[in-house]
Amino acid sequence: MNNLPIKRGINFGDALEAPYEGAWSGYIIKDEYFKIVKDAGFDHVRIPIKWSVYTQKEAPYSIEKRIFDRVDHLIEEGLKNNLHVIINIHHYEEIMEDPLGEKERFLAIWRQISEHYKDYPNNLYFELLNEPTQNLSSELWNQFLKEAIEVIRRTNPERKIIVGPDNWNSLYNLEKLIIPENDENIIITFHYYNPFPFTHQGAGWVKIDLPVGVKWLGTEEEKREIERELDMAVSWAEEHGNIPLYMGEFGAYSKADMESRVRWTDFVARSAEKRGIAWSYWEFYSGFGVFDPEKNEWRTPLLRALIPERNI
Repeated sequence: MNNLPIKRGINFGDALEAPYEGAWSGYIIKDEYFKIVKDAGFDHVRIPIKWSVYTQKEAPYSIEKRIFDRVDHLIEEGLKNNLHVIINIHHYEEIMEDPLGEKERFLAIWRQISEHYKDYPNNLYFELLNEPTQNLSSELWNQFLKEAIEVIRRTNPERKIIVGPDNWNSLYNLEKLIIPENDENIIITFHYYNPFPFTHQGAGWVKIDLPVGVKWLGTEEEKREIERELDMAVSWAEEHGNIPLYMGEFGAYSKADMESRVRWTDFVARSAEKRGIAWSYWEFYSGFGVFDPEKNEWRTPLLRALIPERNI
């Protein structure tokens, strides 16, 4: 199924999707990280960006030049290192709370991004919106994504556009997703963090208190559940003309024991690959991180789980 040039990627999370880069634990995206990622065996990076914080609240909804300057630089560093680069709109809380009130602003953001990057090479991909949820229902989201794709196609007729379902990009909501027909440059994304009590144990931002100490042992029952869910996504894609699938986020939080994290990460990554699903691990250097920014080195067991061929 995967006829995409991307297969294995990593998210530069907790950086540009913060209120400002460095707001969360001081993390910034250093230029050398692109080479480190490429040398490890990844072929793309996903850069989450909180465009809304740099965009005027009222029409014409102009985006500040400083964020374009920063994103330009990061994209160019990625391309220079022969990586594909995905940029998205991330943590746009306002559109989740008041979709209709934010619709024109959302479309204006994409109009400006599209115009700005129209001459960039095709290994820059656009992802419309991270994890639509709350009041942005599937019905509204289908209308918004249709109009946003139309906006992008005016200036970027062949750019890859990544679109995911509502309810936090849940694969269970793929059946509600309506995408344009006859557009061969659409990729469908979903995020995978199941079982959630394992992957998010001890995570302070989760509204329910998930106790620490949950293990993932890789039993046959545990494996079957992951395979069943990934097969759901594959079945949906096949029914829609073998549209390419992208697991844009998956990972287990650092409060879980490393052995369980490694087992789960390896099994999810290999199971996705067997089904032709491209993936991007969440994430590079923060709470789920496969890289230790203090020691400036990979967390070897996790990296091996993601890139088993790598000699470390």
